[in-house]
Amino acid sequence: MSGLANPLLLQFIPEARELLEQAGSGLLLLERDPHASAPMNELFRALHTLKGTSGLFEIAPFTRLVHAGEDLLGAAQAGRLLLTPGLADLLLDMLDQLGRWVDALEATGALPPGADAESDGRAARLRAPLGATTGDAAATAAAPAAMPDWIEALPAADRAALPRDRSLLALRYAPDEHCFFRGEDPLGLIRQLPGLLLLRLVPAAPWPAAAEVDAFRSALLYFAVAEAPAEAAEELFRYVRDQVELTVLPPGWDAVAPQPATPEAVGPALPRVLLAAQRALLEAGGARDPIAEGRAAAARVALTRIAAQAGWDDVPLPMDRPGLIAAIAALEARLQPPATIPSEDQAQVAEAPRAAPTTLRVEQAKIDALMNLIGELIVAKNALAWLARRAETETLSPRELAREIKDRQALVSRIAESMQGAVMAVRMLPVEQVFQRFPRLVRDIARRLDKRAELVLEGGETEADKTIVEALADPLVHMVRNSLDHGIETPAERIAAGKPEHGTLRLSAAAENDHVVIRVSDDGRGLDPARLRARVVEKGLMTADRANALSDEEACQLIFLPGFSTATVVSDLSGRGVGMDVVRSTIEGAGGHLALSSRKGEGTRFEIILPLSMAVTRLMTIACGERLFGVPMGLVAETVRVPRASLHSVGDREAFVLRDRIVPVLRLARLLDLPEPEGEPPAEEAILVVRVNGERTGLVVGAFREVMEAIVRPLEGVLAGLPGFGGTTLLGDGRVLLILDLPELMR
Repeated sequence: MSGLANPLLLQFIPEARELLEQAGSGLLLLERDPHASAPMNELFRALHTLKGTSGLFEIAPFTRLVHAGEDLLGAAQAGRLLLTPGLADLLLDMLDQLGRWVDALEATGALPPGADAESDGRAARLRAPLGATTGDAAATAAAPAAMPDWIEALPAADRAALPRDRSLLALRYAPDEHCFFRGEDPLGLIRQLPGLLLLRLVPAAPWPAAAEVDAFRSALLYFAVAEAPAEAAEELFRYVRDQVELTVLPPGWDAVAPQPATPEAVGPALPRVLLAAQRALLEAGGARDPIAEGRAAAARVALTRIAAQAGWDDVPLPMDRPGLIAAIAALEARLQPPATIPSEDQAQVAEAPRAAPTTLRVEQAKIDALMNLIGELIVAKNALAWLARRAETETLSPRELAREIKDRQALVSRIAESMQGAVMAVRMLPVEQVFQRFPRLVRDIARRLDKRAELVLEGGETEADKTIVEALADPLVHMVRNSLDHGIETPAERIAAGKPEHGTLRLSAAAENDHVVIRVSDDGRGLDPARLRARVVEKGLMTADRANALSDEEACQLIFLPGFSTATVVSDLSGRGVGMDVVRSTIEGAGGHLALSSRKGEGTRFEIILPLSMAVTRLMTIACGERLFGVPMGLVAETVRVPRASLHSVGDREAFVLRDRIVPVLRLARLLDLPEPEGEPPAEEAILVVRVNGERTGLVVGAFREVMEAIVRPLEGVLAGLPGFGGTTLLGDGRVLLILDLPELMR
């Protein structure tokens, strides 16, 4: 990564990408249901956090653009705008631009030239709809309602101090307990409310013991009355709107007779904990305390905050350490029992779910399992040292020594296999990380094609190796594009065919044995075998006689031919001649298999079968002369021995019949340009039948050897990029085994 010297920026980049992904998902949900509160709140939180963290860096255009998007969302939330598809397009376009800027930050550490002009132009387009709105936020945000219970529970002195001849705004604010970690300051926020007349803070739940208080968790409820318009409160709390209850109190709101005055109450537990901590710090500092000034400043801040909360204006703020200690002791004595929390609040606190446990990106249990296995491996290693000493000091027969070594080898083998599984588990990621990009993709393509399509995602929690998950992205994008472009019909065509107006595109994942299976299916027009035959003849890829001899199922497989396309118009979606052949090659390069089934008028289904992991590859070793090579087992269909007399020449190639099917034959020695074996040819040929590019081909080899599991390393140095080879691994005797890239060799 070039251009990044700021470690904070390194942390910001992945966080920004995650927030943009969350914002995009929330926006798509909100577009379906503009009145849903959960997606709106999620979207606001993501943009709010993104705006706050971006302010740490010199990327003002980025921050200004996020702010403009927030303004547009605020109008939609307040009911002044309806979130139409057109407005959603503006917001999605903003997220795309922010994503491109994040990429630029990752590459160079700075925004690209022209970012200021780009930001101003996009911000103007985002704010343009706001200029045409005149709605009164007070009418839509906080309509007059019955007096809240907490207002009625206020001490009479507080209520008497509030004016009754004009409208007031009552506010209850219950911050999220983790708000401090998002850079939020609930007290500082509520004190910005214009015309603030009354502010009360009460604990959201009974205080625990002082030693159990978590100073990093918000534990207070905030109640306020202000002489302010509801629109101002909506703007102030727009990022935490779901945590705030607003009520407009009309003139004459308090018709209840004043009650006898009661002593003002302030929740004492947390203030006492804070004051005790400040007093302990002050008492711990000696005359030469190097941070005495800092300790005193912190104590004065604590005194000021608690005195303001209690409404006491006679609390002294001495500058010297003894005076501060005395002031803290006096203030502790004045604190009274906590105010009563309204029963409604108590119910809400009791019903609030506990926060989900914080987990690492790699679950802690997986790390613990790996550590346990390492401990077992150390024990097994010590046993080998004990065995070596025993062999030196005791007279053991070769048979006894071999038995002891085999026992230890079995133990080490079991631990190694378990460690392999544990390491693979650490590498596993949910397929959902790939799936989450498709709601946006389907939405955009369907709008461009003027089609109606619903995306159904299933099995996103299915896990696969990180390399497999990343390898899925491009093939799935191509298949989804094809389904929308060629498969799903227009609404008029679907209605005429007796189908629902909306087409359905289904993307599912499931783990089956040691493979992950991805299925992409649609209920569109399906493939037309007759059209495919005509198209392949028209493009000169096959003779008419051969095309007409194909069954309907075989004709559907023609879409995998290189350069094949049924599109008559070249667009950015299809018709460029780079199609399903590349998709299949990519999947087979990852050790997988792609299958297709389709019925005209009913739809098409693709099935991708991939190994759960590419970290460990199963290989079949084969001999060619005196040389050994490896072939991934994912390409191997079967092994056969065929009499030489059963091999027939077909044109310039050889072939044989296997279960009534003609299988073409290639010789590995010729593919690798190796000398043919000398001497009399064998009576039988060892033929490895492989499945490459959807077709079975026989590969004549010298001999079949064992099947093994290996860690395949890519070719490096002068061998990097060597055609026909996919990597190397080490054999048990220390020799290097070359892994064949059969799709490349047989091309």
